[in-house]
Amino acid sequence: MKKEEILGFIGAFLGWVFDSMDATIYALVMVSALKELLKNQGIANTESHVGFYGGLIFSLFLIGWAIGGVSFGYVADKIGRVRALTITIGLYSLFTGLSSLSQNVWELAIFRFITAIGIGGEWAGGATLVAEIFKKKNRIFASSLLQSAWAVGFLIASLIYFTIGRYHSWRAMFLIGIVPAILALVFRLFVKESEEWLSNKNTFSYIKSLKLLFTKEYKNQTIVGALLAFVAVFGLWGVTNWTPALISYILHKKDIAYYVGLGSIALNIGALFGYIAFGITTRFLGIKNTFMLFFAGSFLMGLTTFLYAKSFDKLLISLALLGFFNNGVFSGFSIYFPQAYPSFIRATGAGFCFNVGRTLASIGPFITGYITYLSGSVARAGAIASSIYLVGVLVALFLKEKNYLQ
Repeated sequence: MKKEEILGFIGAFLGWVFDSMDATIYALVMVSALKELLKNQGIANTESHVGFYGGLIFSLFLIGWAIGGVSFGYVADKIGRVRALTITIGLYSLFTGLSSLSQNVWELAIFRFITAIGIGGEWAGGATLVAEIFKKKNRIFASSLLQSAWAVGFLIASLIYFTIGRYHSWRAMFLIGIVPAILALVFRLFVKESEEWLSNKNTFSYIKSLKLLFTKEYKNQTIVGALLAFVAVFGLWGVTNWTPALISYILHKKDIAYYVGLGSIALNIGALFGYIAFGITTRFLGIKNTFMLFFAGSFLMGLTTFLYAKSFDKLLISLALLGFFNNGVFSGFSIYFPQAYPSFIRATGAGFCFNVGRTLASIGPFITGYITYLSGSVARAGAIASSIYLVGVLVALFLKEKNYLQ
């Protein structure tokens, strides 16, 4: 491997690690944070109210994520992948730290919304940079390995919560999230722009790029890709990120933070293997069948986790398998999107597809929260939300295999 490939991959990988770490913190502290903030506002901090406001903030987060992904896809094609990544890392770090200062639910919602703009923008730039600096024969493995950075970030957030967060206020967890800002400076100093972008930068036109996404040549991957992203993101935020709340309410333990931390660690260890396994499976089954397999597995494990895993030991196993499937499926996007378009519209195409899907999916957490509000049960709401993965299986049927994925 060349020096620029190693440095570029490490920079993008660490950017994604802290990206996912800052994204995960809210799910871990949601119950404790909202109980305090709702009490400050004179609102009853029941499971129903925590579910309603928690889902609302999740949904606003996804809208911000989508805005960041689309807008910084444009920025990455306009000013370069490295510059765009530097800006987004600084943005999500700063506003994660500011979340620790929240005095009410709406302040927390605003801080999480702006954090999400940076997190969403970082995805498109990172996936595109790695796709461009690696040769074709290494791209699938590199892209799949890059997606595993999300599991590493989730795992780091879980470990921080398990070792530090459960002994301190939820505010301390958000404050730790400012650390990645240091990475932005290091990233800018040592990572070079991709040669492919440098040779094509003068051909970029945003309006022209958007039109190209819907021409005959690219229409299938744009529509199908956006729908696949919708299902995966809906499931992640409407199902997986409710598992800490599930543990909080179904286990009657004194040190509930201990069990939430263990559950999150189990889920993200499974996710780490899932990210890598998706890329390996793609080589044997193709991208279409691999998407279908992982969506089907996500549906089955969603039902098992929320309805049938009653003991904590069984819950740990089901969480690991749930993480394997419904986090692992995201490797498909870092493999598929950057290679579905030519360089001059690559970040725009990847950002557009992933974040249009995310915009549509932003209603997912709110739906789960609202079902929790109506039924008074996180378990029932999560099980119902898991049915979205059946839609993913159907959508994947329309995905066209490409030779570059072989």
